[in-house]
Amino acid sequence: AQSYMVFGGIPYYMSYFKKGLSLEGNIDNILFGRNPRLKDEYNRLFNAIFSNPEDCKKIVRLLAKKHVGFTREEIAKETGLPFGGGLTDTLNALAESDFIQRYNPYDKKGKTTLYKLIDNFSLFWLKYVESYQANTNFMTDNIASNIMKSWRGVAFEELCWQHIGQIKQALGITGVASTISAWGVKGSDETEGAQIDLLIIRNDNVVNLCEMKFVGGAYTIDKDEEIKLRNRIETLKSTLSLKQTVHLTLVTTFGLSYGKHSGIVQKQVELDDLFN
Repeated sequence: AQSYMVFGGIPYYMSYFKKGLSLEGNIDNILFGRNPRLKDEYNRLFNAIFSNPEDCKKIVRLLAKKHVGFTREEIAKETGLPFGGGLTDTLNALAESDFIQRYNPYDKKGKTTLYKLIDNFSLFWLKYVESYQANTNFMTDNIASNIMKSWRGVAFEELCWQHIGQIKQALGITGVASTISAWGVKGSDETEGAQIDLLIIRNDNVVNLCEMKFVGGAYTIDKDEEIKLRNRIETLKSTLSLKQTVHLTLVTTFGLSYGKHSGIVQKQVELDDLFN
């Protein structure tokens, strides 16, 4: 999974893996140091695929800054690219090449479209390779650092977005029409905000509120976490019709550790399900 979160499962990149080296050691050899295997791969990749690589890179660089994505208007403003047919064509090319994904944020009634970055390699390159490529042992040195913990959390969420089909299969809802979305609610002085990174809104009146957690073992829910989850569920319920119900769905590496607060989870999807 972590290899996929860096290289996107591309066989060409993975062909450089050496037996006997850890994942971190292989990533260091391929992307970091004075003369790594893929020293200028990011630029080469865009030049090979797109007729306007610089415009594409401007958009991807912007989208890497905010996990939920940007509107077309925001992209034009932040990148300086003309707001017109050319931008539309570029966004379509990036989407068709699986660099970005468009979606309608929940509770906007289809009026707003957001574009978010889902290309693992670009995300990792812009966040780490670009700044730390000269560090020969960047991954090995930071294996347990907060830098990598933060990256794994975001990259795992992107991996889940890329494997919606497998998630629906694990939930047994492949035959149910649905849309996917994300939703952020700002809190007030009295209430805490809620960030929901993946919703599966189904035509059978069920909404899967997906919590995605990348951890080294079974995931444990404590009292504080249960309170946060209940707040998110109730916040979402307040926007739904009486016919609809919410299923809290945990998507994690090795499942749930059962305990006093674990009963709040109704559905589970594990790492193996994502690669089924």
